[in-house]
Amino acid sequence: MLRDYILLGATLIVAATILLIFPTRLDIVTTTSWAYFLEMMLILPAVMVVMGLFTVWVSKETVVKYLGKTSGIKGIFLAILFGALPTGPLYVAFPMASSLLKKGARISNIVIFLSAWACIKIPQELVELQFLGPKFMVSRLVLTIIFVTIMGVFIERIIGWSDKKTSKSIGGENGASI
Repeated sequence: MLRDYILLGATLIVAATILLIFPTRLDIVTTTSWAYFLEMMLILPAVMVVMGLFTVWVSKETVVKYLGKTSGIKGIFLAILFGALPTGPLYVAFPMASSLLKKGARISNIVIFLSAWACIKIPQELVELQFLGPKFMVSRLVLTIIFVTIMGVFIERIIGWSDKKTSKSIGGENGASI
């Protein structure tokens, strides 16, 4: 909690400094900030209700089965599908991703879910098809899926490697003191 307050304070100090340097932007910054604040106040209560329902209705076993360590290609497909279906701002996906992680989803599937939420939307694909054509839409979609999957697996391996390195150094210190 202290870290959050420090981050908020640092952000406010940077914003105030920038506004002192560019005072003509105060109106635009205030208007935009207020609009985002109102948007979040309208969306976040609904997100919290959905998160509460998700926590109660979806068991840890279900998440582990479909998005956990042994989910394989099925987990990747579901992560892409769950990320591509909803529409809305990306910050709505973060509480869901956190809940999925706590229930045992693979890190790679969470990265894929978040990336799909940001890059692949069914309505977006239809608009892209209409304005840019099927060749462009399919090419971008296929490449997005490939690279999002590679990125998810790569990040999972980096985090796993980092966790192993951290646990070895902690174990080494404890082993030396015994």
